[in-house]
Amino acid sequence: GERGGLLALGRSSLRVDACAVSRNAMAGVSARGSGRVVVADSAVTSGRASGVHISEDASATVEHCRVEANGLCGVELSGSAATLVARRNVVRGNG
Repeated sequence: GERGGLLALGRSSLRVDACAVSRNAMAGVSARGSGRVVVADSAVTSGRASGVHISEDASATVEHCRVEANGLCGVELSGSAATLVARRNVVRGNG
């Protein structure tokens, strides 16, 4: 798409199960502010920016996913309080 894929912003929560998120101009899955994201059994691929981006006070859990062929990082954390739990993923061929 011409924009980002999925975004949890502020105090919102987002769960992505068994989905394909691809070809986004910005991050495929993003959490900002104090947003919380869980991505499971999904593919985040072929975006122009990072596949999964977590910033500020946001948190993410990424499990059993493929994060591949994104233009920047496969999984990116920015900000001193951003947290990530990652289990059994394939992250390759990014940026």
